[in-house]
Amino acid sequence: MSDKHRSALTQAIEAIRTTNGKKLGRLIKRAPEIVLLETPEADTLLGLACRLATGNVAIPAVAGTQSQHQVVDIILEAGADPDKGTPEGWSPLHTAAMSGHKGLAIRLMTAGAATEGHLYQCEGGSPLALALFYAKTDVAAYLAQPAVPDNLRHAAALGRKLDRFFNNNQLTSSAKQGLDFYRALKIFPFWERNFSRQEILDEALSWASRNDQADSIRYLIERGADVNSNAYRGTPLLWAIYSDSVRSAHLLLDLGADPNLRHDFGGKGHGVNATALHLAAQFGSLKCMELLLNRGADPDIVDGAHGGTALEWAEFAGAKESAEVLRNWER
Repeated sequence: MSDKHRSALTQAIEAIRTTNGKKLGRLIKRAPEIVLLETPEADTLLGLACRLATGNVAIPAVAGTQSQHQVVDIILEAGADPDKGTPEGWSPLHTAAMSGHKGLAIRLMTAGAATEGHLYQCEGGSPLALALFYAKTDVAAYLAQPAVPDNLRHAAALGRKLDRFFNNNQLTSSAKQGLDFYRALKIFPFWERNFSRQEILDEALSWASRNDQADSIRYLIERGADVNSNAYRGTPLLWAIYSDSVRSAHLLLDLGADPNLRHDFGGKGHGVNATALHLAAQFGSLKCMELLLNRGADPDIVDGAHGGTALEWAEFAGAKESAEVLRNWER
């Protein structure tokens, strides 16, 4: 990289961080090649701009300012490659998918972004997989035209027909396609998969539950999925609570989910030997909390990492309404 381009790139990064669209436009006009260069963080100007416009891929979603999104459009209009990502395969469309920014996804795909992706060098590491992992159902529906990859867990999470993934009650090869991708971030623990029929059904059930797909939940349980399974970092009930899917949580409880099941969930060291009620309290999922309590959830259970009850999780998270419900709960 020449000194001229290095200087222009440095100034462009600063203009993006300060949302100075006019300055950025001038820099790109003088040195248009900088939209194709790699930043010191091994990303692109477009990748950086998309991250900032989504609150650094914040969950819950952060809308981003109008100026931040204008910066994204300036870079796209200058001919940036919408598919170029980091060495780990994280593209701008992955950012839009994980953060649930449908508008950003539309703009990137209009500019030519592909729905294929190989995050962490995984065959199944597409933006759609990331969106469905985090229950960003709205943006996922837009990305899934068609679904990439088109496997059982994606179809279940999208509420699509599942019969085509079964042949004499055995899973077809397409049901298993792209299951090498299973964790959204590397802070999640490694999973030694066996790709058994049971494991694949249980994982699909958790993805259907977090995306509030009642028909998929029933279908998978009828074919042997375990309602109390923990295929990867959380039971179906836990994931329904995560996405505040009261309908799915109600259905899972009706089908035998244990509201007091203790298990690990989330990133490494986060939900150690905790329950769905801990998560509902932390996230302020009031309707799910009341459902769990009415269906026998024990508010006195403590987790294995901090020795905290659901009330203490709510207090630590600053979830005042959750804490109030738990303090006033008649046992």
